[in-house]
Amino acid sequence: MKISRTRMAWVVAIVVVIGLFWQIRRPGPVVVTEPVRRDIVELVVASGKLQAVRETQVGAESSGIVESLAVNEGAIVRKDDLLGRLTAGETGPRLAAARASLDVADKNVRAEEAALDKARQELARFQLLAERKQVSTAELERAEADVRVQSARTEAARAKAREAAAEVERVGPEFGRREVRAPFNGVITDRLVEPGTPVSAAQGWFRISEMAATEIEVETDENNLGKLKVGQPVVAFVPAYPDRPFRGTLTQVGPFVDSERGVVRLKITPEELPEFVLPNMTVDVSIEVRRANQALALPVSAVALQASPPFVLAVGGGGVLERKSVRVIGRNPDWVAVLDLPEGTSVVRQMAGMSPGRKVRPVVEPPVPEGGGPPKSAVATR
Repeated sequence: MKISRTRMAWVVAIVVVIGLFWQIRRPGPVVVTEPVRRDIVELVVASGKLQAVRETQVGAESSGIVESLAVNEGAIVRKDDLLGRLTAGETGPRLAAARASLDVADKNVRAEEAALDKARQELARFQLLAERKQVSTAELERAEADVRVQSARTEAARAKAREAAAEVERVGPEFGRREVRAPFNGVITDRLVEPGTPVSAAQGWFRISEMAATEIEVETDENNLGKLKVGQPVVAFVPAYPDRPFRGTLTQVGPFVDSERGVVRLKITPEELPEFVLPNMTVDVSIEVRRANQALALPVSAVALQASPPFVLAVGGGGVLERKSVRVIGRNPDWVAVLDLPEGTSVVRQMAGMSPGRKVRPVVEPPVPEGGGPPKSAVATR
């Protein structure tokens, strides 16, 4: 039996429509992934300055003319190091004369004391001979008189030595006030005078910062406040030495937010400053605000982080997407560490355009092993 061309055309059309309808109703392919175990470290980064907590100006206690300066700006100094001195003026000769007088007086005292010892020994000898009736009374009395005279001479010499020592003590501190010495270990951040400069008492010659009492001040976006806590570990480095980081601790958050710029100030105390770090240097810091070791992690694109609570779209029975709430315990720009999601659960890799209840044909993306894929550590908003 022959089939007419018209009937054949209808059969073909029906087959095509059925095929198209089947294609339309068939679930579309969707890439899914499974959580993997990773170390997730969340960081807040910021830049700021190294600030000296203790900074002061130092100068001589006396007025005069700057004679010499022993250090320049940037010098590292120790407590009591000589920084500079005034011209001696009249004080120098006075102190030299007082010290010379003291030397002479000390020599006289030693000479008179030696003579007194000799006179006493002679008196003792005469007293022994007098007991034996071998010397006269007059000779014994002369020996006793010699001791009395020499005792008086010795005491006079001692009195002059005390006067000379007192003069040195009076002039010495005055002479010492012409010197400028470092009040603590630190770095010279500014030199304010030059040799030949007339200065008044207590005028600043140098500005010195104590390196042992130095902190880092940075600013970060106020949106990071919920992540930051005093005591969090910090890694810092100066751009001039990017390969030489040093560690510290977050010691202050706030105490207020700059409402105009939307930032909050942070203070960080370094554990130990390298020798190349100087006050007012620019410092970049990374503050570890959260860490999840070997946690179940998903790509950021697989988690609806803005939702409350966050959720993923898991592939359920029959390929139907199901909303699964999760708890976020750590994140970086590439990965999110989650709880409340069974290991091995298949979730949609890209949330965009997906919704619960949609039927999909999952295409499994191989899990990224530890050590592969994006870096573990990352940066939060500044």
